[in-house]
Amino acid sequence: MTTLRQAVVWDLDGTLIDSAADIAAALNALLSAHDLRGHDVARVRGMIGGGVAKLIERGFAAAGDPVSTLSASDLAPRFLEIYSAAPTVRTKLFPAAAETLRSLDEAGFCQAICTNKPEAVSCAILAQFDILRYFTAVVGGDTTAAKKPDPLPLRRALTLLGVGPEAAVMVGDSAVDVAMARALGMPVAAVTFGYGGCGPADLGADALVDHLDQVPGVLKTLAPASLQVQ
Repeated sequence: MTTLRQAVVWDLDGTLIDSAADIAAALNALLSAHDLRGHDVARVRGMIGGGVAKLIERGFAAAGDPVSTLSASDLAPRFLEIYSAAPTVRTKLFPAAAETLRSLDEAGFCQAICTNKPEAVSCAILAQFDILRYFTAVVGGDTTAAKKPDPLPLRRALTLLGVGPEAAVMVGDSAVDVAMARALGMPVAAVTFGYGGCGPADLGADALVDHLDQVPGVLKTLAPASLQVQ
């Protein structure tokens, strides 16, 4: 018995795709243009989250040349130009990502992306991996007037899906995702392999996901009985 339509809102980087290597390549190209030494992928992985300007701010600070938030914002268009030219050279889907999205789609779940990555490049990446078709909505860092952890992007995603917070679950990898979902009273699952910046158990999520094929089972545990698909 299904009384309401169910929805899943996904984060992108560190949740569905492992994009750290391509992000690092773009950041390092920007740093090199300013005569600064780049960072290895592992270090950049810990800088991801909060949007492009925040990544640049962290990257320049770690290279020994801190920039202001305003200056980082000024550098963001050049970073995006570099990154958008080759966003999937080294990027990969996390194991079982495509299969899980297809399974949920076939089960009648509506799905959306809510990311701080710009909308256009997010759609291009999803299309490259042939998974864009599973998403009713893609809300990027430039889609609304605010970025995560502000709840506005998530609220926009839910509006486009045509559901309320009571019929949806957020799946992400960071405290930003958890805070955003909490602001709308939504349950949230956190993957344990992402770019969260702290131990997954410390994120305060309602459930932890070690492998994406666990998500359908986790959704059943998080959804109220009235929303569960029988």
